[in-house]
Amino acid sequence: MIELLSRRVRLAARAGFVASMALAFAGPALAEYPDKPIKLIVPFAQGGATDQVGRMIAQPLEEVLGTSVAVVNQAGAGGAVGLANLSRARPDGYTLGIGSDSSLAARPLMTESGYTSESFAPIARLVEAPTGFAVASNSKYQDLKSLVEAMKSGQKVTWSSPGVGSGPHLAAETFFEKFGVQATHINAQSGKEALVKLLSGEVDFVSAAGSNFPAMVSENEGAIKVLGLAGEKRWPRMPDIPTFKEEGFDFIRSQWFGLVAPAGTPEDVVNKLATEVEKIMNNPESDKLLANFHFSSAYQGPEKFAEQIQIESKELAPVLQRIGMAKK
Repeated sequence: MIELLSRRVRLAARAGFVASMALAFAGPALAEYPDKPIKLIVPFAQGGATDQVGRMIAQPLEEVLGTSVAVVNQAGAGGAVGLANLSRARPDGYTLGIGSDSSLAARPLMTESGYTSESFAPIARLVEAPTGFAVASNSKYQDLKSLVEAMKSGQKVTWSSPGVGSGPHLAAETFFEKFGVQATHINAQSGKEALVKLLSGEVDFVSAAGSNFPAMVSENEGAIKVLGLAGEKRWPRMPDIPTFKEEGFDFIRSQWFGLVAPAGTPEDVVNKLATEVEKIMNNPESDKLLANFHFSSAYQGPEKFAEQIQIESKELAPVLQRIGMAKK
């Protein structure tokens, strides 16, 4: 009898040990997520569009997740520094990041960025704004057609953007490739600097995300004119501005921002975050907040967001080759 009891005790102890080891190796997927603060890496400096999106989503995430979400700016190399750091973080759902069309789809094709598009677990695309071209109000180019005709005729046309490799820069280069035109790019380090070049007469037009234009127009008392926006339909933030398609150019291109985690982050954590983000983006109060930043909600779940990144990478590859920015 004593021997039988002893054997049962040993079996129970062994079963308990196996169960405890299973829990230990199961990792964060079995824990109640989240149970500690989350770090949100914004791979650009404070004040820019990416930073605005990061801070815009951080507060409502804190409320629904019940833990703090600390925004950490890690600028450098067009977003590559912060995203490379994110790719090396522990994939447990406690380090997230904000990526954009340029930093997620284009940057890995351009330089040794320290990451590829496969380095991340896409969680959700958040917002977008259509690309647009703008000129000074007194420009001789008063519509998109006249601007394109000037480029086609071989006239020297100059332009600027928020920076080489930025979303608006690559969007314009994609437009040039599609319609067989070219223009001389004068680099700037920000949208504001590109605007200065436009208003000073240094360049003929600027390519920028639509989110920049409402403030540009209102703050400069009609000094600039937006020729068109590359949206599928007219943008609610600037309904008086025609689409490129309305002006005869079938071209759609937007700048977007999304939430990503390191590759290997547990699927249930990714799905939980995606579900909460979808609720946030569908909340009517969110649209009011987005209006303040001149963005539009553009939610995509993990699978669709991953597809979006891959589609744009393929589209941008030949463009980067043509302009000499593709990785050797």
